[in-house]
Amino acid sequence: MSPATIEAQAERSYVWCTYRDWSFRVLEGILDLDGWRAALVLTTEECRYDFRGLERRNVPILRVDPKIDLKFGGRGHERIVALSPATIFHYGWSWLVPSELLSLCPNVTLHPGKLPRDRGGSPIQNQIRNGQTWTYTNVLMMEEGLDTGPVFERQRISLAGSVDDVWARMTASGCLLTRRYLRKLARGGYEPEPQAAEESTFYRRVKPRQAVLEPAHQTARALYDVIRAHSETDVNTYVHPARLELGVQDVIIDRASLEKPVGDTPTQVLSPGAPPEPDALCDLCAQVNNGDAVAVIEGSDGEPIYLTRMYVQAAVPA
Repeated sequence: MSPATIEAQAERSYVWCTYRDWSFRVLEGILDLDGWRAALVLTTEECRYDFRGLERRNVPILRVDPKIDLKFGGRGHERIVALSPATIFHYGWSWLVPSELLSLCPNVTLHPGKLPRDRGGSPIQNQIRNGQTWTYTNVLMMEEGLDTGPVFERQRISLAGSVDDVWARMTASGCLLTRRYLRKLARGGYEPEPQAAEESTFYRRVKPRQAVLEPAHQTARALYDVIRAHSETDVNTYVHPARLELGVQDVIIDRASLEKPVGDTPTQVLSPGAPPEPDALCDLCAQVNNGDAVAVIEGSDGEPIYLTRMYVQAAVPA
């Protein structure tokens, strides 16, 4: 028997369920793994991602209704069962996975948190907002309880910088850990470790209202953490960018610093109690984004935060 025949017989398949850009980047980073084949990608009807690279590799793409089509008898469920995958990935999947799939084979997710703490929704945003400075990337066995399953692999990552910086670390770490997971799974006898018997914490997904900055009630550091936690650039994200409400206009802010910019650039303090005229605010945004001015918000502790990228939006109706 030739080596090629042996390799073909040993090949295993997996299914990838996601709609998030960072998760697709993890998938793109494991497609070369010997002995494994991406048999199917399940995504949402609304997902915006360039699938041409996957299609050139002959990876089938199936768009589904995530609330219906993975349940028993749904077209997504039937397609997966017919493939008999060795494992199913739900990296960046925002819906509960039906028990019929959980019992089919190991279902895993990539969850950031110091488990059993940091379970639940928007874990990166919530950890940043809570002032945490690091976390773990976990390849986690999925159970009917949310994020309660045992851990196959984990790696420590930093929570510094913008949320996109954190997602970049999560993506690179996730690629490495997923490759380890698949190699060990292929060898057999691979058992995950139970989570520690410690007190758990559970997050709820961040809501649009949580992106509103409240200088009268938040310190400069808290304002900074909200801005960076809500600055995702993924077109498929559900997270809204931070905004400061200034009367008839809102300022959308996706970059800020606790350090004063170097030089003698003029500064202007923004306050909800004394909003600038609409044209003046538009002009200030243009100057800030061009490096000709600096906008400042003062937190409840009297300390400043410096806005470095922002734009105007008509106020959101109540």
